[in-house]
Amino acid sequence: MTLLSGAALPWSLPLTLVVYGVVVAAAAWIYRDARDRGSRYAPLWAVATLAFTIVPVLAYLYLHRDAGPAP
Repeated sequence: MTLLSGAALPWSLPLTLVVYGVVVAAAAWIYRDARDRGSRYAPLWAVATLAFTIVPVLAYLYLHRDAGPAP
């Protein structure tokens, strides 16, 4: 059960689920924050986060860095 043999490692499924869980949580957070700020692109931010993972998260944080917390 090594990585070179192509066999699935016993921890690969739980690790994959954790990574996907973090991505879904980030998409939900960005959607709620954008919606609370009145952005009409909130669903687009969430879908972009699900599709491209870290790039939309960094872009969203950069674009809203001076806005402070949502009301």
